[in-house]
Amino acid sequence: MFYARSKELLAGVEEAEIEITSRSSAASGLLRVNAPVTFGIRHLAPLWGEFRTHYPKVSLDVTLADRVVDLVEEGYDVAIRIATLPSSTLISKRLTTTRMVLCASPQYLKARGVPRHPAELASHAVISYRYWSTKDEWYFDGPQGPVSVKTKPCLHTNNGDTCRAAALAHQGVILQPTFLVGDDLVAGTLVELMPEFHSLEMGIYAIYPTRKHVSPKVRALIDFLAEHFAQARASW
Repeated sequence: MFYARSKELLAGVEEAEIEITSRSSAASGLLRVNAPVTFGIRHLAPLWGEFRTHYPKVSLDVTLADRVVDLVEEGYDVAIRIATLPSSTLISKRLTTTRMVLCASPQYLKARGVPRHPAELASHAVISYRYWSTKDEWYFDGPQGPVSVKTKPCLHTNNGDTCRAAALAHQGVILQPTFLVGDDLVAGTLVELMPEFHSLEMGIYAIYPTRKHVSPKVRALIDFLAEHFAQARASW
């Protein structure tokens, strides 16, 4: 009972602090951010310097992890999540979108042939991302409706960059987001397969705990990221 009551009191103090801080126009203080590993390295890490230039009174504590963190329990102010829908228990701002692309290297396709239908993937070398909720069964929306195929991966990994590296080394077919393989598709080092069979399109969200008052540092980061990705989207 004491613990529960103490949590209520501390929550009240925190809300009062946020309300007072939100009335100030200056963003300041420690800002704890969580983001997925690959997206955090490729698309967020280059932005932190610019953000700090705009908001020098904000100090950043950035953690990269592909697991879904509990913002409240783990003390994060903001998290970047890539999902079809954001959590209904949190406030979210969609920054941009990303499309899952089926692709492989030209050398691999020359050696193994170009699959024309998802069913053919069952006989191809596949590099699988371990955190897919559907595991090794891949789903597509084709001209004739939904299609699924049970793949037989030659490599499982919990990291998208590892999937990409294996595909660039001509080891097989991957299903990865455009924010990761977009440059490779433009360069021709990877080739999109079966574009008429669509996989997921997901939102990239900035999420933060449900609160009545958003602190200036959180609002500053969300607005900064939203503006950046609105301009960068065309390159994906």
